Amino acid sequence: MDVVRRVHPLLLVPPALVVALALDQGGFDPSAWVWSGALAAWAAATAAVAARDLRVSRTAWAWLASAGVVLAWAALSWLWSDRRAQTVLEVRRTAVYAAVVLALVVLARRAAQRHLLLATHAAISVVVVYALARYLTETRTLDTFEGALLAQPLGYANALGALAAIGVVLGVGLVADTAPGPGRAALAATVPLFATALPLTQSRGAVVALGLGLVTTLACADDAAPLVRAALLLVPGSGLTAIAAATSGLNDGNAMPYAHAAWLVGAAAIACAAGTAIAVARARRPRQLPRVPRPALAAALAVGLVAAGVASAASEPRMSLWGVAWHQFERRVAFGSGAGTFALAWARSGLIGTRGGALDAHSLYLETLAELGLVGLVLVLAFLALPLLHARRAPIAAGAYVVLLVHAGLDWDWEMPAVILAGLCCGAAALAAEGAQPRSVTPRARATIVVLAIALGALSIAGARSSSEPGVSPPRSVAVVLGARVTVLPVTLPVLRLRSGLGGAGRERVAVTEMRLEGPRRHGDQVPRMLLRVGAVTDLHAVLLARRSVLATGRAVLTPRGAVLAARGAVLMRRTRGALRDRRCAVDGERHEQRSRDGHAEREAEASGDRRGIHRRQSSVLGARLARTKRGIRAPFYAPLT
Repeated sequence: MDVVRRVHPLLLVPPALVVALALDQGGFDPSAWVWSGALAAWAAATAAVAARDLRVSRTAWAWLASAGVVLAWAALSWLWSDRRAQTVLEVRRTAVYAAVVLALVVLARRAAQRHLLLATHAAISVVVVYALARYLTETRTLDTFEGALLAQPLGYANALGALAAIGVVLGVGLVADTAPGPGRAALAATVPLFATALPLTQSRGAVVALGLGLVTTLACADDAAPLVRAALLLVPGSGLTAIAAATSGLNDGNAMPYAHAAWLVGAAAIACAAGTAIAVARARRPRQLPRVPRPALAAALAVGLVAAGVASAASEPRMSLWGVAWHQFERRVAFGSGAGTFALAWARSGLIGTRGGALDAHSLYLETLAELGLVGLVLVLAFLALPLLHARRAPIAAGAYVVLLVHAGLDWDWEMPAVILAGLCCGAAALAAEGAQPRSVTPRARATIVVLAIALGALSIAGARSSSEPGVSPPRSVAVVLGARVTVLPVTLPVLRLRSGLGGAGRERVAVTEMRLEGPRRHGDQVPRMLLRVGAVTDLHAVLLARRSVLATGRAVLTPRGAVLAARGAVLMRRTRGALRDRRCAVDGERHEQRSRDGHAEREAEASGDRRGIHRRQSSVLGARLARTKRGIRAPFYAPLT
């Protein structure tokens, strides 16, 4: 049996991880790195053991080695890192990418190149279609950070726009490379759906990256005429649905969309997708097509590069973020400040109050310069550039991969594993098109692959014991700061954002400028044992997932497991069962003493015959009880310090 067919099912693991990570907030949460890295390592080890004739090209070995060197350099930066806990998080994320590269090197053969592209295109289609269905059918809500943009399930609109741009390049290329039939029509139907998603994300970087990806595909193709003809067949339907989405007002949080806008956009997308599929199915390939001049493609590529720089550099807070990253690089040119430490530099810059919080520099290359220095940038560029060595042999894969490279330079795609894995699949497909015959892997090399897979899988699983979260400070246990009078900690808190509609809740990370610990000063207050004043970057309307803690504001809303509705300037309080029991006992004792005093006063007034005094006393007692009841409703156990 053919070796490719034997390992072909495992080739679906990396594209399947794209879907799984996208549905888990893009894989931003460190908990997603545990199972994704373990699955990728398992696929690599299984393929290495099961394949009878395992063959890997020299370029593929070099790509794997470059990924390992990037991981090793990020881990080595722990020695001089400003925030070692954040460096460990960056190493864990990079280990996932290294495991995926290992799986792709073992699984992606030249004969399986098209299968990998089709699987990646299908994975992106599932994510985008789910995102559109959810966006157009749910109740319209305004997100604190994304507004009314199409951002879910990834949680970031620009990341979803990058996936849609990769899908468009793959769709156009596969339609041009597929023989007429139902499969070609199905591929064509996905492009209008991607075109619908792009305007709803308002991602300018994704549009620029899409243009450069298409130009790269045309420039690398021996004959660009089939690609041009496929694009001409797809443009009418895609353009109409893109215009409908852009003019609907759904993505504008400051305006009210017209009536039934969501349903009209959905109907337009479905109609254009069906019409495009029918048009492509009925179209016939002409015998001869004029060739597209390459100088024109080179000029279009140059214009696209200029447009990319103008579109990205003219916006804030990107300019400020890039400036801070450059200044951080100037301080440590060679080695940088350590992987994952840009958030600390941004917090120290003093721009949080005007530009908002940020964990990343919104550019992979500038952030690498700042955190890993010139050495790290050279290693990352070598890792990213190797799949383009054989771009002329795989123009479709190369064009889709260029979309990732361009967009990663304009945004924080490196922190969204769903986007990076989609790009790595395209890069592996381009790498598999190497003309030279790959050599058979020796038993020693096969054992090395298995050992590497086990090591990367173990590293990913070991991360499950870590409680670190992306932020500007390593997480500190509450027990460490108990008893302190005043402590200021810059942190990033995990929150569960509340939204209406089906499946509206989503997990986020919110940067917090400071967390101030103060001892309780209220008279007779048994709890809390400590108070944490939270000064957030922006107003929050969220549920903090603080374990064994509770947020108390003027209108505290307690929920199970200590989660509460939060607002800006809230007070974070530690709550334990013993403290609650002590507080209840103290309240009951106070009420009992008050009732005893009231009863004693009534008996004295009755003995003296003062009926009016008794009536006044009873009225005042009733009023005091009602006041205490109302205070208890507003804040059952806690009240914030002023």
